[in-house]
Amino acid sequence: PDLQGKLVLEFTIAPSGDVTMCRVVSSELKDPGLEQKIVARVKLFHFEARDVETITTTKPIEFFPA
Repeated sequence: PDLQGKLVLEFTIAPSGDVTMCRVVSSELKDPGLEQKIVARVKLFHFEARDVETITTTKPIEFFPA
């Protein structure tokens, strides 16, 4: 409930919609175990398949205390 801070992820989405790479760019969470669990979860994401090039993007995620 007291988790707080910003986590920035970089991930790659293939034309199939699969996430082929995900890594932590920066983190204020100070919890490497949690960070790796979030990365593992993002790698399970599946986006809609499209006829496009592979894309790599970054996404900030802000955590606020409950």
